[in-house]
Amino acid sequence: MRPRNRNPRWYGFNLLEYFSTDPDWMKYFPYRNDGAFREDDFRWMRDWGFNFARLPMDYRFWTDTNNPLKVDERKLEPIDRAIRLGELYGIHIDICLHRAPGFCILDSLDPLVTGIQVTPERTDLFTDPYTLDAFVFQWTVFAKRYKGISSNHLSFNLLNEPKTFTTPSKQVHGTQKADDSRGSVGQKSPEDGARNYVRIAHAAIDSIRTVDPDRLIVLDGINVATEPLLDLASTNNTVQSAHHYYPQTLTFYQAEWARGEKQLDAVPSWPLEDSRHGIVANRETMETFFHAWRKAARRGISLHCGEMGCYKHVPSRVALAWFGDALDVLGELEAGWALWNFRGPFGVLDTKRPETKYEDWYGHQLDRTLLNLLQKKKKE
Repeated sequence: MRPRNRNPRWYGFNLLEYFSTDPDWMKYFPYRNDGAFREDDFRWMRDWGFNFARLPMDYRFWTDTNNPLKVDERKLEPIDRAIRLGELYGIHIDICLHRAPGFCILDSLDPLVTGIQVTPERTDLFTDPYTLDAFVFQWTVFAKRYKGISSNHLSFNLLNEPKTFTTPSKQVHGTQKADDSRGSVGQKSPEDGARNYVRIAHAAIDSIRTVDPDRLIVLDGINVATEPLLDLASTNNTVQSAHHYYPQTLTFYQAEWARGEKQLDAVPSWPLEDSRHGIVANRETMETFFHAWRKAARRGISLHCGEMGCYKHVPSRVALAWFGDALDVLGELEAGWALWNFRGPFGVLDTKRPETKYEDWYGHQLDRTLLNLLQKKKKE
């Protein structure tokens, strides 16, 4: 007998006001680097029928980078405010360490190729015990601070897009000189990376549950949130999160951080075709991409899609066609979803997408056609 589906009915967007301390990202995403989450975002999401906001955040906003066990709690007040706004407007808040001590997916990008400068982590969450202590400490601070807030209103998303870097780690905590090369963080093999992620997740979960036993915890899948971890299937009161950018040659078309990756030789279509091989991605291949998540659902794992979308350079007609299939595939999994932006190049406001007929919305440019599609595809 298939286990009863327990997927949360969360539909919404990521809000980026605490996204990154690296200012180069501000050129591409609309955040002000100050944690000033906008009340209008919550109000409009509520008014349009959405109920979920994920906050992907950089721990360095509130943490002493020379002492990751020292937190400036005044810098946590913007998160407090976002949670209060969520409660006021009926929006579930999912707080996420997009950059955690010892790991950030952005550190895998080569600034010489992308032109985007980041300050990489000097230690490795997956292999360094001190860095794991710092990671657990972050979540213990949140657990203590938000104990008593219902999991109906607040969840903890432990680590954004865990991934195995295959180059050996060169940096551990202590007196060694930091190595800022992009090969400085990594594990020996994908299998080691998955095992270490399970170990890291359990350490954080145990610490959170010691303080706040009922807190709902979200676990991004391994390999950039594309594969579920069956080893975490029996962990109670958790949700595993997929990120849906399949195929990235389309969804990240002309994205600045994708420079150096395989690029299409023409404006993309959906289904996706190229001049040499014909159709290379469509609804059928997308369903195959999610095969492991269907298997996880049969094991009783609760699912959600914490990020998805098409970047602004994908033409409107193509993005809408992709969204139609993408949302249907997630609907077949009975999984909720969140676009990477509310305002910005993956969102419904101020996307600057070619061929889009925008509607003025209190000084913002609203993609009403995409909004209508999202509203239609939600499952109550």
